[in-house]
Amino acid sequence: MKVSARLQNFLVQALAQSMTVELMEQLAGRVIQGYDLHRQSGFPPQIPIPQRDAAQLIVKDMVRQGRLRRFTEVLIDVERNGIMGRSVAIRFLSRIITEIESLGFLYKEEYGLFVEGGEGLKTRGWGVLQEGLIYEFSFLRIDIAGNSQLVRKYPKAEVLKAYSDLRGLLTAVVERRDGRIWHWEGDGGIAAFLFGAKNVQAALAGMEMLLELFMYNLFRCSFAGDLHVRLAVHTGPCQFFGNFKEIRSDTLRRLEALEGQFAAPDSLIISPGVYSDMGTKLESFFRPVGTTKRNVLYQYSLGWE
Repeated sequence: MKVSARLQNFLVQALAQSMTVELMEQLAGRVIQGYDLHRQSGFPPQIPIPQRDAAQLIVKDMVRQGRLRRFTEVLIDVERNGIMGRSVAIRFLSRIITEIESLGFLYKEEYGLFVEGGEGLKTRGWGVLQEGLIYEFSFLRIDIAGNSQLVRKYPKAEVLKAYSDLRGLLTAVVERRDGRIWHWEGDGGIAAFLFGAKNVQAALAGMEMLLELFMYNLFRCSFAGDLHVRLAVHTGPCQFFGNFKEIRSDTLRRLEALEGQFAAPDSLIISPGVYSDMGTKLESFFRPVGTTKRNVLYQYSLGWE
């Protein structure tokens, strides 16, 4: 993230005018483990560091380590929730938030995070994840049923148009729920969900995708036949890399097996770990289907009353 001089100046003023040097250092330590102002500044331990000098150094270190957004998230949390039972009013905070959002990020109240948003670039990591770290995701996989038959039966241009439309539908459904498209191969792809009720969001995205595709087949499909898809949702740990080809994940392998082996056309399969988060209202839309060697799976499909 490109950090303007104005944003840095607002942060320096916010720290210097809103809190003690001790509190600045404590909050910096939430972002950079073991942060020590005296060690960073070169001031001898027995000499107090002036407030503005401390603020400038902390902001400089946050910029250098690429942690300025995270530090701002900490400031927002402290102003809204206080610290150790004491309220803290932080000056210029609204201006700081506006500056960061002008760079293509949105502050999500429900997550306490800045994530990529608006019409700007949306990367696999939401602008938040760190390369090589392991996170708990919920994944949605979609695959077009009968791909090879469609390619043989209909003109190439019509098939490609339909597949492009499908990707557009999936992207809209996923991003409405703060997910990201991680991979697309032309006849299918994978979306990831990380924040909030991620299992519910992934399952709802799959359910909505089936409804969207039903309407697409009725009114918009570019060839005479229909598109049919298989969907699966599974949750678990995965090491994050910006380059999808670098990712090696048992969770993704399990997801592929669920979709390929157990999902029927025009249906969504979810694993038990996902189903357990559905709640009583959503559970009623799923029915148990065959068993794997491990567990019962649950299926959703469109139907008429």
